[in-house]
Amino acid sequence: MPTAIATSAPLTASHTRPHWLLRTGLITALLILIGLAYHAAPRNSFHFDDAANIVRHGPVHMTEPGIEAIFRAAREGLLPQRVLPNISFAIDWWRGNGDPAPFLITNIIIHAATAIATLALLLLVFQRSGAPPLTAWLFASAATAIWALHPIQVQAVTYVVQRMASMVALFMLITVIAYVRGRLTRRHGLWYPIAILAAIAAWFSKENAYILPALVLLAEYTLCREAGDRIRSHADRAILALPLLITAYVILDLAVFQGPVSHYVVPGYAHRDFTLSERLLTQPRVIFFHLGQMLIPLPERFSIEHEFALSRNLWTPWTTPLALAGILIWIVAGAWLALRSRIPAVGFLVLWVPATLAVESSVIALEMVFEHRMYLPSVGLAGLAGLGLMKLTERRLSIAAILIGLVTAGLFTATLYRIPTWRTPVTLYEHAVRHAPGVPRAWTNLATAYEDQDRSLEAVAAYTRALSLEPNRAIAHLNRGSSHRKLGDFIAAEADYRRFMELEPDDYRGPYALGALHAAAGRYDEAIQWLSAANRLNARTPLPLRELADVYFATGRPDATITALEDARGRDPAIATDEYFDLLGAAYGRLGRYDEAIEAFGRALRMNPAHGTALLYRAFAYLRSGKLDAALADFDSAITGMPDNARAHYGRAETLMQLGRHSEALTSARRSLALDPAELRAAQIIGALETNPGR
Repeated sequence: MPTAIATSAPLTASHTRPHWLLRTGLITALLILIGLAYHAAPRNSFHFDDAANIVRHGPVHMTEPGIEAIFRAAREGLLPQRVLPNISFAIDWWRGNGDPAPFLITNIIIHAATAIATLALLLLVFQRSGAPPLTAWLFASAATAIWALHPIQVQAVTYVVQRMASMVALFMLITVIAYVRGRLTRRHGLWYPIAILAAIAAWFSKENAYILPALVLLAEYTLCREAGDRIRSHADRAILALPLLITAYVILDLAVFQGPVSHYVVPGYAHRDFTLSERLLTQPRVIFFHLGQMLIPLPERFSIEHEFALSRNLWTPWTTPLALAGILIWIVAGAWLALRSRIPAVGFLVLWVPATLAVESSVIALEMVFEHRMYLPSVGLAGLAGLGLMKLTERRLSIAAILIGLVTAGLFTATLYRIPTWRTPVTLYEHAVRHAPGVPRAWTNLATAYEDQDRSLEAVAAYTRALSLEPNRAIAHLNRGSSHRKLGDFIAAEADYRRFMELEPDDYRGPYALGALHAAAGRYDEAIQWLSAANRLNARTPLPLRELADVYFATGRPDATITALEDARGRDPAIATDEYFDLLGAAYGRLGRYDEAIEAFGRALRMNPAHGTALLYRAFAYLRSGKLDAALADFDSAITGMPDNARAHYGRAETLMQLGRHSEALTSARRSLALDPAELRAAQIIGALETNPGR
């Protein structure tokens, strides 16, 4: 295989270019493999951060497509700077009415598109490394299959919210490809606008895009210039010195100046159980851990949670200095390959890995270990694997072919095995606590998953296990309190809620939960006190106001009920469910505002036609407003759905009496009284009609 890099002359067609049928076949085979590997993923569920970003976040709950709904999703996503993923969440919510399947199908499509972009980038790299077009296509396709089918990608594809990682990867790849194409073909008018648009899309997908200028420069010096003409001037030397200068500035800012970088980074560690220095010392070990997962991709090595010891100092554990040295050697070797060797394309792939990890594996206070972070960096590793296989063909083509087949089959099988782990939150976190039994968050999330299935006893046991590992884990106290409440143990629930408030005095969820507990116990004055406190702590969430509305209605304050409901809907329109409108209609009814009550009950019924109480209450609102025919129709419908409801029969009796249909009214009143002997109004109708049959 030629080792000298091609010149920077334009890329042109060649008589050795693979036939279009072969290229189409390779791309089709790649897409089929991805589709087969992930065919079961749409049966999986939402998980973890999906709740905050999608399931419980009203602005992305688009029920009807429109510009206003799209803009609302873009502006008011939980992470508003990630505009494009937020818009895609809204579209998928509309497509499936909140079902996870459309979200997961979209994730698979994005993964397939990213695989095509990976293939396009690796084709450029392999061709610039001197490979003939046919060879480049074959081994770039093999490398892309390794990348796309590797089980480390399952988290980015199957975990819905990590679409942010796959979307930014897609657009970053397109940016680099378009830039290199523009440089090598000199078709600037086509490729450069594509690069600019893709870069903007990446910027609006995730903050990883901050590293794009470095990737473009890396491509410039390794893929776009001749081997002997990479450093042409002092300007080039200054540009190449920028990474060192930026690194030095960040260190000085954090350690000495406490400037803008420090002000952005340091606050994030307030709620972490590790410090900035511990993160910086631990991340090299995490990177090598992920490299190990890439090399030995056994399904049981992958998990949503990992029990990973922190590097408390440079020497603890003993692998810390080795990992730091390994990262330094990797970067130095990559720089030498990129700038001084005759194979700069290899240097491009080597440096691609640390460059694309620079944002998420450095100073920002993110989770210590998360597999989806390898989604884009693993493109470089897959490329190196492809080059290695291509080098192997110089001696034994058959061995390379067998290796490609075995590796692809193994990765395909591992991914197939891994995907059902994400089927439900219970399956995901039961696996997590087996894999990482000493991680409190794994037990907390397993408990939450149990609670979502109404397995409250198991939830309490799992929360208790989490608290045995971390006694001051506030969220475990809060959630265990809710499980105790479901089990009817209000004393234990209140104790847990109060402990949460001691640990998190500024979090509205503590007083909100305690207020809701008091409301359920009929202690309305205390409920109002705590719910009002929760509302003061968080002026964005509608939950305290929605709970207050129920309390106000229960205490005979319909005007306050209406105000609380309207304010809650103003904060989040998604709070306006059929039960919301049912309560709103009941409050209007108590105030004698029957037309508004009828409208509210009608909205509840449009949202849920089976909502029997809304139908019954609307019937009474029609009756009280003198719309007797409409009232009778609703009472008849209510009785069809609830034949043993005494109030429905009483309301029908009163309506029939006002219509002058006394015989039918008497029959309905007797039926009401038979169902509920305490229904005095039915008894009054019977007495009136029996005393004066001609009335």
